[in-house]
Amino acid sequence: MNPKKLAFYLWLLLITGGVTAYFIFPDEINILFLEELSDEYHYIALSIYFLLLSARGLTMIPSTPLLLAGVLIFDPLELFFVNMAGILSSSTIVYYFSKYLGFDLYFETKYGKYVQKIKRGITDKELPVIVGWSFFPLVPTDLIVYVGSSLRIPVLKCLMGVFMGESVLNAFYIFFDDFDPEALKLELTWVIL
Repeated sequence: MNPKKLAFYLWLLLITGGVTAYFIFPDEINILFLEELSDEYHYIALSIYFLLLSARGLTMIPSTPLLLAGVLIFDPLELFFVNMAGILSSSTIVYYFSKYLGFDLYFETKYGKYVQKIKRGITDKELPVIVGWSFFPLVPTDLIVYVGSSLRIPVLKCLMGVFMGESVLNAFYIFFDDFDPEALKLELTWVIL
């Protein structure tokens, strides 16, 4: 079996196993476990949070549920920095591994009309398009990173655009919104389901 197919099947098995485990053991597999861990082992909880954010791009899971959980657990300033580092790490992974793992087929199939629109509209205005796309919360940032990779836009330009757009959005969620912790836990449970 060729290495690309093996990597793709392992990735698919990991995602399927993770989703299945979550539905079988929803109480045990819950991002809010970091809340208890953070009380005793704060930096370990931050590290796990960063790793979850970094791996998120390979699963196509939006970062919003993780961010909402982070708001309940971590200090706002450290959450902002760790969240942005995780998003940039995830974007880098998507940029370099999207074609290798077959994401190009996934994006072309699932978001084909968006991919074509982006490819036509992005020429000569890459940075503003990436910033705007990353700022808009209803579209997957990983999609614009994939398109940037397929169009051979330099990785630093892609990451700078993602950082500029996502940092404004994350700052709004973290610093400018008053969250009721109990309502947010309930909302987070519904978002994850």
